[in-house]
Amino acid sequence: MITGEERLREFLTELYFGVVFYEGRPSAMQVQRTDALKRELADVVAEFDAWTGKELPAINAALATKGQPKIELLQRSAWEKQGEEGGGAAGGALESGNQFGRD
Repeated sequence: MITGEERLREFLTELYFGVVFYEGRPSAMQVQRTDALKRELADVVAEFDAWTGKELPAINAALATKGQPKIELLQRSAWEKQGEEGGGAAGGALESGNQFGRD
């Protein structure tokens, strides 16, 4: 769905292409934008960690009552290893439908 709202990924893509396709050094504004996006990403990660810490135990308990496997968070090192073993890193992390790539 298109909402007109720019997301973190669009901001990052815009910054990336602005830096990559300019032959000079990154501008002061681009460096500042990098720092701002880094903080925004850290906020998103913290929010996700808080959500999973609160909600995941109840979700896993409900899955267990239905005989389903629990959801286990995938650590970055395991995610990277899956990518090295084939199938692409992102695809490997999400293919099973019950794992999330995170640090």
